[in-house]
Amino acid sequence: MAKMCGTGAGCLSEDEVRMRLLLDARNITDKPAGVARYAKALIPELARLMPDGELCVIRHASNQTPLEVPGIKEVFVDIPIDNTRNVLFGHKALGEAFRKFGPPDIYHNLFHVSPRRLPDSLKVVVTLHDLVWIEHPDASQPTWLKARAIEQFAKRAIPATLKRADHVISVSDFTAERARRYHSSPTTVIMHGVETHFFDPVPPVDPIVEHLTRDQTRYIVAVGNSKPYKNLHRLIRAWARVRPKLGKSKLCLVGDNKALMPLIEELGLKDDVVLVGFLGDEDLRRIVGHAHLFAFPSLVEGFGLPPLEAMALGVPVILSNIEPMKTVGGEAALSFDPLDIEAIAQAIESVFKDDTLHQKMIQKGKAHAAAMTWTRAAEETLKVYKTFG
Repeated sequence: MAKMCGTGAGCLSEDEVRMRLLLDARNITDKPAGVARYAKALIPELARLMPDGELCVIRHASNQTPLEVPGIKEVFVDIPIDNTRNVLFGHKALGEAFRKFGPPDIYHNLFHVSPRRLPDSLKVVVTLHDLVWIEHPDASQPTWLKARAIEQFAKRAIPATLKRADHVISVSDFTAERARRYHSSPTTVIMHGVETHFFDPVPPVDPIVEHLTRDQTRYIVAVGNSKPYKNLHRLIRAWARVRPKLGKSKLCLVGDNKALMPLIEELGLKDDVVLVGFLGDEDLRRIVGHAHLFAFPSLVEGFGLPPLEAMALGVPVILSNIEPMKTVGGEAALSFDPLDIEAIAQAIESVFKDDTLHQKMIQKGKAHAAAMTWTRAAEETLKVYKTFG
């Protein structure tokens, strides 16, 4: 029997992956970030490892750009995955997939909110990314009312999803342990990987990078949005404190961060902080890859993929000393208390002023990121599927 071998999880014989798999990836958008990046990276690896299997992917109709993954079928539905409509009516989306694809052996929801009405006979796998909506609603939403709404929704929907699952995949030990109060389903921890193109040579500079590096200016980059738990407001305040000590330098923020502009102007940093908005993969690799330092100051995360991508690109990383970021960063990153603005400033200054430390962090980061592959994650996911016989 032929074998398929990838990195990290050993070999899988072909007869182990002959199954009909329904992947719910309605969270993939035209601007994939966070949990959407997980889905978009995992699906091609699963398809590659399952040449004799049948894979159908449920997508939301708002983004009908094909995934262009050989061997998969895509079904587009109107019901989103991340709100009450999915809980109440998501079974209709699955029903449409069943009619077009046939009953699956396994339904794997790549997000952690499932429809309430699922067939009792259906084998269900759910990926749990985090518990931010339940445990930190105020940090995840811009207003008190929105925080209360998402909290009430999540406290019902997420525990019900986990209890119905025949198997839960958690992206970190920390998240798995926190979730134990809500369910008793079998759980496997499978950490994210780094897409292979992040190990490719960094794309050449473009006008944005030229602006950031003009006159030998060095810049620090952070990827995230303006939600409170991303903690970019403290990073900006830390930058205001340390900026005068660093010579020619700028802070670059990637993502939807227009809401931070009043703070930037208040601190007199309009010329020292650059907002570039959402970036596609090529431009993201370019902006991060040419940076002198990458910062990830989050107050809470389920995993935290951007620091690993920065390491793969050969950029030193400083990050919060929270769980699970300690695992994500390992010994390759420099950590700080995310609530302490002075600690953030000191971490930035340490890497900017110590060339030996800077080079050592680059080397350690590349080695650390190289061990985190999506092939490994896909192989471990297939092992979960195989537990159903």
